[in-house]
Amino acid sequence: EGYRYPFGAAHGMPTQVFPHIDLVSGQFYQLEDLFKEGSPYVVVLSKIIERQIKEDPKYSYVFPDAYQGIRKNQPFYVGRNALYIYFEPYEIAPYAAGFVTFRIPYEQMMEIIDNQGAFWRSMHYFK
Repeated sequence: EGYRYPFGAAHGMPTQVFPHIDLVSGQFYQLEDLFKEGSPYVVVLSKIIERQIKEDPKYSYVFPDAYQGIRKNQPFYVGRNALYIYFEPYEIAPYAAGFVTFRIPYEQMMEIIDNQGAFWRSMHYFK
């Protein structure tokens, strides 16, 4: 986490970067590494988030029509039971909203997760 203040800006901008590193192999992972090769993970995750925005009142502050889906390299982090996709301030909501984050339980996307892949196995090494 950090905070940068560009010259001449009205205010600074917070930053978040989550490196996804296998501590055993040293390999860095990207979002796509969590999913089966060729799977439509961008479409699947985008639809899940779109549904959350429409159905969950806690996302009522998201700018109308600002959400257009996720990018292939969308910022994310992983938890024990869920994937977290986040957007930077101003991206889909007011600055005051901070990093708008969506929790997506793994069970909602198990059919496209590569549970034999190195990224998934690195998170479940001790199970």
